[in-house]
Amino acid sequence: MKRTITNLSLLLILIFTANLRMDAQTTDWQPIYLTAGGGNLIEGLEASFKSTSCNESDVIYIKFINHNAYPVKLEWFDAVFTQELIWIKKDQVSDKRLLTIPANSKLEGNCSNNTHPELSVNVKNFVSDKKSFKRYSTNNLTVTAVQ
Repeated sequence: MKRTITNLSLLLILIFTANLRMDAQTTDWQPIYLTAGGGNLIEGLEASFKSTSCNESDVIYIKFINHNAYPVKLEWFDAVFTQELIWIKKDQVSDKRLLTIPANSKLEGNCSNNTHPELSVNVKNFVSDKKSFKRYSTNNLTVTAVQ
């Protein structure tokens, strides 16, 4: 009986700490929800983001993986979901991001090599304090095959 209570206690602690990790800010890649069901794969394109810092600035890096046997052109606007459960979207024509990804390739933003600035988002463009940031998404993402 005592062993069962101990095992149950350990299980509850694991569940509780797993839920805490899901809500915390992380530097691991997280899925960008591209489908209504929360999937991060659409039309052969997989999308993820991570929140981190670079040169003392809070940034969001975006990663796209093209699983198609042909290049794709992407167009989207940035959107950020806050801890206050509010979407902040950039939707002016000047805010549109464009990127072409070769067949079966991966492109991701990073601090050391900024060859694709469209894969880096400054958190301050959306919220004044990184603690207000909850998650990133692409708004009005279109994936077009390049012929």
